[in-house]
Amino acid sequence: MNALARPSRTQDEWLALRCQAGELDAFADLIAVMERPLLYYATKLTGNGETALEILQDVWLKVFREINKLKQPTSLRPWLYRITHGLTIDRIRKHISRERAEEAHVAACDQSADPSFTQADAAAIHDALDQLPRKQREVLVLHFLEDFSFAEIAGVVGCSEGTVKSRTHYAKKAMKDILIGDGYGKSR
Repeated sequence: MNALARPSRTQDEWLALRCQAGELDAFADLIAVMERPLLYYATKLTGNGETALEILQDVWLKVFREINKLKQPTSLRPWLYRITHGLTIDRIRKHISRERAEEAHVAACDQSADPSFTQADAAAIHDALDQLPRKQREVLVLHFLEDFSFAEIAGVVGCSEGTVKSRTHYAKKAMKDILIGDGYGKSR
């Protein structure tokens, strides 16, 4: 990881312990550190920035009420994502009766990486992410942007580690298909 990588588990633990101790500025520090990534995650799951903001308000209320229930302060970040995930899924279930079945047959995905990454690359990837089914989006966001392990993702989204691996595989293939279909990378 580079110098701009996410804070360490030790920093997360310290922040959680400060919040649990009732330190005045700790909760504000927690929001400052986690608001953007949690908002991004909720936005990617819902596809709607306004809905994601509403969910995030509920997240902070729940975190404020339940921070003392966090038994493993080193797991602060996955705990926050679990809360965000749960509240987002509840919101989605209220507005959507059932989600379509995931795509069943998708070939393996090539994991070639281009060392130069431009603003256009980022925009293409974000647009492709928005086209994926929610369950595929959530695992990609957590795996690649938060660098969560498959086990941590399974804990956040509430499924088995094997299911997370499968969703990640299919999501990467779908991303590739979307990007190729949109003409991304043809001039490279």
